[in-house]
Amino acid sequence: MLFQPDLFSMSRPGWVKLDLAQISALDEVLSRLPKALLPLQGDPEQSDALGINSKNFRLNTARGVFVLKRWSDQASPLEISNTLSIMAWLVSQQLPVPAPVALQGDSFALSVGSGRWSLFPFVEGAYFSGADDELHSAAEATGSLMETLLPLPAGCLPTKGPAHLTVADGAILARMKSAFRTWDALLGEDLAALLALSWPLIISEWESLSVTRLPSSRIQAAHFDLHPHNLLVTDSRVVAVLDFEACKVMPVGFALGFAALKQCRQAMSLSGLPTNPRFVGSLYADHLLRTCPGAREWVPHFGDFAVAEVLRRICSILRLNLENGEKKWNKVLVVQLSHLGEARALFN
Repeated sequence: MLFQPDLFSMSRPGWVKLDLAQISALDEVLSRLPKALLPLQGDPEQSDALGINSKNFRLNTARGVFVLKRWSDQASPLEISNTLSIMAWLVSQQLPVPAPVALQGDSFALSVGSGRWSLFPFVEGAYFSGADDELHSAAEATGSLMETLLPLPAGCLPTKGPAHLTVADGAILARMKSAFRTWDALLGEDLAALLALSWPLIISEWESLSVTRLPSSRIQAAHFDLHPHNLLVTDSRVVAVLDFEACKVMPVGFALGFAALKQCRQAMSLSGLPTNPRFVGSLYADHLLRTCPGAREWVPHFGDFAVAEVLRRICSILRLNLENGEKKWNKVLVVQLSHLGEARALFN
């Protein structure tokens, strides 16, 4: 069934106490924080979020509550610097983005051993659910973010974002088709059965979109992962946008289409909005266009843009299984498979 609660349906960020060994591992980093914040008032806590945000630690200090973030080991110093510069610039433009704290001179990043760390004020809020006027606020915040990123200074442009409907992804689908008899061993019986049910739709969408000329949306810095756990909300207003590692230079239509899908399907599953998906998709688009009028020519193609991004993510998860035996993201594959039908129900 479509529009069922999923991994992103938890309403509030969770924080878990660290054990003594984990606290000890943070000692050197904590000792390098601004002196005004030390000593901490209580033990650090770690985010229980999925993915990138799981590297966040909440610190209670005499100057308030902060989030200490460890950057991915795969992120280069230049990528980290550019991401922090983007966040600082967006703060200067009055967008709801956590403001990085200077740690080493004017630098927002702290190097300790092989790790790089940054500090941000903690923003209190619940994850986006779509209840009440949250969908309106999320749509307008998403549009405002994309519009504001358009004139991003050249000095802090992020790296190039993902490509869609690529030859490499097509080859992954071909390999999966050839390996059909091994799906149970590769994915487990339940997930293999679900993938088998979805396979005709995956191939149909791939073949259709591969020959479709999607409109040329503008190339710009864009946040392409605005799912519900990257939007914090208080009193139905977006108070923080998170996870700017997902800000890349790419055709903005894919980022907008996927954001619309993730936010609308959350509203459909949790908020009690009318159960007509087209109504919800249209309502979202109306509010998005209030702050992102340039998206008007892409809105009719949101279904195509969203499905193209979903197919990219499905192929990425399948590639991890085929090439690395990596099953960490298999639970997200279930979510992505549902998104194929949800995108079409919402937008076209």
